[in-house]
Amino acid sequence: MRYRLLGLAVFIAIICQLPISLQAAEIPLGTSGGVFTVPVQINRSVTIPFLVDSGAAVVVIPLSVLRELVQNGTVTDTDVVGIGGATTADRSAYLMAKLRLRELRIGGTIVRDVIAAVSPGLDEPLLGQSFFLRFASVTIDNRRQALILTPDAAGTTTQFPAIVSRTPYSSSPATGAYSGGGYGAPGYSPGYGR
Repeated sequence: MRYRLLGLAVFIAIICQLPISLQAAEIPLGTSGGVFTVPVQINRSVTIPFLVDSGAAVVVIPLSVLRELVQNGTVTDTDVVGIGGATTADRSAYLMAKLRLRELRIGGTIVRDVIAAVSPGLDEPLLGQSFFLRFASVTIDNRRQALILTPDAAGTTTQFPAIVSRTPYSSSPATGAYSGGGYGAPGYSPGYGR
């Protein structure tokens, strides 16, 4: 009996110290032009509504957002990972920069080192597969207008209490291998190399 209680106490202590919650996060959705939006904080500095676009291969941000991130020092030239071509649905060709966003925060959920494309012709940012593929499942509850993000057991996401911070990074976080999604943008054919 004594060993069972000791074993139970050790089990509870281990469970309580796990840094990652495997519970799904629910984030309220807004709308813009009939498309769901969700507020996203980029690199702990800028919070803006992103269009939820599960058909987008990557997160896509407008050039104006990139300028703001560069201006406040949360994106530097070391975050640029390449340049690639993209073709829109009307067959127009564009060069787009690819960069690493150090952190995207939605509600209390944080995803680090997300690949994004920068589109000079885009007015609203798109939340695409380079973010969504970090989760075991992504669900939109239409009745409650909520985005439900279920983390995978590998721990590629971290959930924290929802705290808004506008403090830029004091140092660059460690980079890691990107795993997930192609590099095309929504409405674009994947013209990027890997």
